[in-house]
Amino acid sequence: MPNEARILSSAFSAVAKALRPSVVRIDVEIRQMPTRGGRASGAGQDVPPFFRHFFDFGGGDDPSDQTQRGTGSGVVLDGNGNIVTNRHVVTGATTTTVIFSDGREFSARTIGMDSETDVAVIRLDKPPRDLIAARLGDSDALEVGEWVLAVGSPLGLDQTVTAGIISGKGRVGRHVQMSGGRVRQYIQTDAKINPGNSGGPLVNLNAEVVGINTLINTGPGGAYGFAIPVNQVKRVAQSLINEGRIRYPYLGVLVGDLTELDPAQRAKLGAGLPANAALVSEVTPAGPAAKAGLRSGDLILDIDGHKIEGAGDVIDYVSTRTIGAAVTVNYLRSGQRGSVSVVLGELPSSDAKSAPSGAKLGLVLQTLTPDLAESMGLDPAAKGAVIAEVAPGSAAARAGLEEGEIILEVDRHGVATADAATSALQAPRKAGHLLRVRGGSGTRFVTIGTD
Repeated sequence: MPNEARILSSAFSAVAKALRPSVVRIDVEIRQMPTRGGRASGAGQDVPPFFRHFFDFGGGDDPSDQTQRGTGSGVVLDGNGNIVTNRHVVTGATTTTVIFSDGREFSARTIGMDSETDVAVIRLDKPPRDLIAARLGDSDALEVGEWVLAVGSPLGLDQTVTAGIISGKGRVGRHVQMSGGRVRQYIQTDAKINPGNSGGPLVNLNAEVVGINTLINTGPGGAYGFAIPVNQVKRVAQSLINEGRIRYPYLGVLVGDLTELDPAQRAKLGAGLPANAALVSEVTPAGPAAKAGLRSGDLILDIDGHKIEGAGDVIDYVSTRTIGAAVTVNYLRSGQRGSVSVVLGELPSSDAKSAPSGAKLGLVLQTLTPDLAESMGLDPAAKGAVIAEVAPGSAAARAGLEEGEIILEVDRHGVATADAATSALQAPRKAGHLLRVRGGSGTRFVTIGTD
């Protein structure tokens, strides 16, 4: 064996050994609730189809078994029993079991989740005294071409290690679809990643975690894994540990790239359009942008003097500000330039410990975005609020609403966002609210009580 190969082989072995006590397998059980159509809801229902193959869902052969089971991976953060993983690994879990490399098993509970980054932190109910936390590296210092290892529990196999290189780094955009809307940077690797690796670490040859594996993209050119940079994971995980949630500033708009419009769509916006801008496709009712006067169809040119070339630039810049900060948005409307000052609000989150959207009625809602609509087999232009969760025994459950259905109207008025649906449902109405919803069996009307 050439000396160089021997050195590299020894490095791989040393890293695998160093990470072994800090990487865990996470087994979850999700008790499924029978629905009106006889279909059980539960594991993976809030994970778009594009991502479901990355988390190893499995069930028993007994059709009467109403428990869905899944396997993912996680990384020990500290001696207090905190473990970081992907949100979609533990969403809806009624039982969470953590298995260490030495075979020991511990029960755990979720202490915080963040749908915006697909990061979650679970905590062992009775952490042992000999926990070994993984070392977290600096993902900003990664270079394309560096060797990395992916560690996890693919296909239910414990402590599997695969090797590859950093194939690419970059900004999330329409060519890379991450499982969290606020993941703005990605790490791409050709290290083999399989179902069950979700939530496991991507590690450099210094045995430092540089990313958390979150999805795999398989195409004609081969398979590439993607990971959330650990610098972002650290910030989110620490906030989840301290507060059980993470707070994000938001502008209150849905934006797209002007360059993606066809000639007919561009013509509707008028003459003199810039080469690049962010198109406001929707304004959240009563949100920060709406209060400041921004409208659907406006083109955002810059914010606080920072040039905006696309939707990603808006998210990137707003994410660097704080809740309550005022930003100056310069826009183009019907060929006329304008400027407004917007006071950034707090992004509503279904993962916060406080009551989620529609909590009084037992609903957690999510805006039907173009990407989500496409993943559900719908027209990307479809509008509505997706039912992400229905609380057992709630008014929503009694009305027969099902997870995955889309609320199109509330009291005969169309709703285009989760916020709009929530506002309408919070309005007092003695006779209850009439909803028009779309599901797998078509469109139907449902009356939901306000108790």
